[in-house]
Parts: sequence; C-alpha cells; structure tokens
Amino acid sequence: MESSTDTPKGLGGWLILPGLGLIFTPVHLLIFLYQTFLPLFQDGTWEALTTPGSEAYHHLWGPYLLFEIVGNFIFVIFSVLLIFLFFSKSHRLPKLLIIFYVSNLLFLLTDFFMGDMIPFVAAEPNDPEVIKEIAKAVMSNIIWVPYFLLSKRVKNTFVKTAPNLVFEKD
Repeated sequence: MESSTDTPKGLGGWLILPGLGLIFTPVHLLIFLYQTFLPLFQDGTWEALTTPGSEAYHHLWGPYLLFEIVGNFIFVIFSVLLIFLFFSKSHRLPKLLIIFYVSNLLFLLTDFFMGDMIPFVAAEPNDPEVIKEIAKAVMSNIIWVPYFLLSKRVKNTFVKTAPNLVFEKD
C-alpha cells in the first residue's frame, strides 16, 4: 500500500506510548515473577500450599500458581517478540499486539476468577493491585485495539515483512 507524504508515518505520535509500554512490559513481568514466585519455592510455601494434608493445602493451589507463573513467562516472551516486530515495523505487529492486549485481559480475568475458587483467596477482600491491573488492561483494550485497527499511522508504518530467519543454502 502506497502512502502519501502528508499522512502520518513512522514510530512517532501516539505510537510512542504502546512502544514504551512494550519495552517496560518484560521488565515489569520479570520483576513481578522474581519478587512474587521465587520466594514461594525458597521458603517452603509451595510445599505448604500443594502438599495434601497440610493446613494450607487446597487442590487448586498448584494449578493456580502454575497458571500464573507459566502465563506470565509466556507474556514475557510474547512482549519481547512484539518489541522486535515493533522496531522492525513488521506488518504482523498490529494483529499480534491486539492479540496480546486481549489475551492479557482474558488472562487477568481468568486468574481473578480462578483465585476465587480457592477459599483462602476468596476470603480475602479483593486486592486493589489486582483490580488496578484489570482496569489497566480494560483501558488498554479500549484505547489501543481500535487505534491499531483504525490508525493511518499504524497502516503506514507497519508495512515491512519480517526478516526471514531461516538460512538458505548457497
């Protein structure tokens, strides 16, 4: 698609905001994983939560915690891929970024409702940090999904095909 010189193009304008968000996402998630889940395995909490017969045991603790850990690692990897596609101006970025935003919201909502199935978690009042993360994900979807679907800057910027990572024989 040919773009005229008077239409917006390039990694400027409002694209700076999702670009910065992408850069900070893997850092934020890795810090979260390190601070939240590493101690579970170091202080005996994992065993207390997942060993049948222990006082804190519930059959959903293991799957719930694994869902959070694996899900967050997948989002770290996904966001690193998106950073590469963003700066290479790949035509795949808009669609994959929309998938990223929507799947992040679905992940947070699933995590929230899974936690409610564990009596100890359900007995606690809703964590304001969790509500804040869900609200941020909702706002990201409301703002950025339509932007990446409708923006002329997006259509004019993300036009390159990703480099072929398969080496061909000489």
